Amino acid sequence: MDMNDFEGKKVLITGGSRGIGRAISLMAASRGANIALNFVKDEQAAAETAAEIEKLGRKCLVIKADVSEPKEIKTLFAAVKEGFGNIDMLVSNAVSGVIGPAERIGRFGWDRAINTNSRSFMLLVQQAVRIFPETGGKVVAISSIGSNHCLPGYAAIGASKAALETLVRYFAKELAPKNINVNAVSGGPVETSALDYFPDKDQIIEEWQERTPQKRIARPEEIASVVGFLLSEEASWIQGQTIIADGGLTL
Repeated sequence: MDMNDFEGKKVLITGGSRGIGRAISLMAASRGANIALNFVKDEQAAAETAAEIEKLGRKCLVIKADVSEPKEIKTLFAAVKEGFGNIDMLVSNAVSGVIGPAERIGRFGWDRAINTNSRSFMLLVQQAVRIFPETGGKVVAISSIGSNHCLPGYAAIGASKAALETLVRYFAKELAPKNINVNAVSGGPVETSALDYFPDKDQIIEEWQERTPQKRIARPEEIASVVGFLLSEEASWIQGQTIIADGGLTL
């Protein structure tokens, strides 16, 4: 694989400043892409990630927007269009929701998960196809094994990720004639601050490590590398798929 294969490409990454999103941003930049980095809260993390991207010699647009809000998605794309003109790739990575039993999910927690994790993906793709070049584009969504496996307290987020994977298939079928690839990466547990929201975090991580053949959980860079493959031309014949990258946990 040519590690400069993204040279001159422009990539929008939602939630691109921390955790998996940060790893994806740096992966794409290291392969030659200019980055539109979306974040919502942590300005320091966004600035630090942008600085690392620029050290690689790439341009970085830093755009604050809450993708759970349709109006802010329009604002996000207006900023991308002004700064880059168009984009070649979209990575939908931003995630939010509540952790807790299904029988206690409230309206706010449900809406937050659906709006941030699946409705936002639908709206992001709708906007992205308007500024993709005529030659086509690449879309990758970040999902979770919680879409079809029961994780502790993950009902709302898991349901939103199942909806996300369904949208991936529909968009893939509809956009294939435009030479746009749409796929997802379903990750298992990853070493990020997102694990802090799980109850009994240390015990759960220990159980996940024991069930995983390599006896550990993933590093963000390992998810980013799968995203990088799906964004590459080498994956041009992969369409509407959710690639599971969990180290064998779900086996």
